[in-house]
Amino acid sequence: MASAAAFIAWIALAGALASFVVGAILAARGTKAGAMGWLAVAVWPFALARVKATTGQSDKLNKALVAMIACLMIAAAAWSAAANLHRFAR
Repeated sequence: MASAAAFIAWIALAGALASFVVGAILAARGTKAGAMGWLAVAVWPFALARVKATTGQSDKLNKALVAMIACLMIAAAAWSAAANLHRFAR
């Protein structure tokens, strides 16, 4: 069971990474390619207000952020379960 929980954690981390990449691509489409624009693309969850002001895709950016946070929460819970199951298996 510990390996199944660890597998779920890795899948959830991959989902979080995919959601982050989608959000970065959406942010890159709307921002200007200046130095601050690329910084906003690299850290788009923290510069969401600035990115939303320049893009018209605020609903898609919100969905990408929610998906990333949900995947991170699932990964944390699955990782915790895997650690507990691995410890109790001994």
